[in-house]
Amino acid sequence: MSDKLTQEQEHRLRQLFDAYLSGELRAEDKDELTKGLESPEGEALVKNVMERRVEEEPTGESLKVKAAIDQWLDQRVVAPAPVRSIRKIWWGAAAAVLIGLVGAFVYLQLTPQKTATATAGRYKNDLDPGRDKAVLRLSDGRKIELNEKVSGNISNQEGAHISEDSGWLRYAASGEAHYNDLSTPVGAQIRLQLADGTKVWLDASSSIHYPTAFPSGNREVTITGQAYFEIAPNAHQAFIVHAKDQTIRVLGTHFNVNAYEIVRTTLEQGSVLVSQGDQQLKLAPGQQIEGMTLRSGVDLDEVLAWKNGEFRFNGAPIRVIMDQLARWYGAQVRYKDDIKEEFVAKIPRNVPISKVLKYLEATGQVKFTVDGTIITVMK
Repeated sequence: MSDKLTQEQEHRLRQLFDAYLSGELRAEDKDELTKGLESPEGEALVKNVMERRVEEEPTGESLKVKAAIDQWLDQRVVAPAPVRSIRKIWWGAAAAVLIGLVGAFVYLQLTPQKTATATAGRYKNDLDPGRDKAVLRLSDGRKIELNEKVSGNISNQEGAHISEDSGWLRYAASGEAHYNDLSTPVGAQIRLQLADGTKVWLDASSSIHYPTAFPSGNREVTITGQAYFEIAPNAHQAFIVHAKDQTIRVLGTHFNVNAYEIVRTTLEQGSVLVSQGDQQLKLAPGQQIEGMTLRSGVDLDEVLAWKNGEFRFNGAPIRVIMDQLARWYGAQVRYKDDIKEEFVAKIPRNVPISKVLKYLEATGQVKFTVDGTIITVMK
């Protein structure tokens, strides 16, 4: 494959390569992967993987994957000297991808004694992951604390039936609309079903301002932080999301809005129109608007990972990673050293902070200390 891959093809290649490393590649996809790896983008992907090293070599079941990688190298690299030098670092790199993109072999199967010895002096305590928690402010000013222990009917306000169950706050509208506010602190998340059936996932340190009903006109909400929307289709009522100085207009679609800093709107399904001042940009699935710059071929798995209970990073700098960890674990981050490496990671969000940090430490590129809610990053 000599022609340059499109961004969609490159995303597909990454998925196939991940499946290959995890042993989940389907036989019918093998030729597609082989041809893709022969492209410049494929070579860059392999090089990027090989540059990520770890200190320990996995054992046991994961060696089967190592054998498959060795076989791939034998078929792809011809010159004897490069083979020896490349293979020397290849397994560390491939293992880093396994730990990051696949997560099949947790911590590279590091010996517990070694892991404990390496971190006992640096991790004075652990931090629990975020949980379902939020504050609901009703139109009359009342505040209701929502958490895992709250279930069933929690309020009836002027015709709007509000219930909470299994991490969902649900509205069933009747009567006129009144505005509510739902907000999450650091280390928390909540899911919301609006009166029209639209579903909203609200990330940590985020908020949404919304009506209890949509009797007429546009359906409009305002958010801060990050939210994922599954809009209930309604050809007669457009759905509008306000985020900072941007307006996102849809009829029925699935999309993510990250407005912690610069607004990033990423479309998974359907179509949206983003406006800012007198500028307008239309999004197609797989595209993202960052500020008012349109990007195509976005890694949707990475963008939507938070909503699916994961951290995913595909070549992310440590400060991007730690910003997410700080919000989810309620931590403060300090930097002792300047870490220039970028990281690939796929890590569950429902584990203590120590496990996440050990995943990252397994790359051999960074170390951490934990003292109370303060995480220090160092080489």
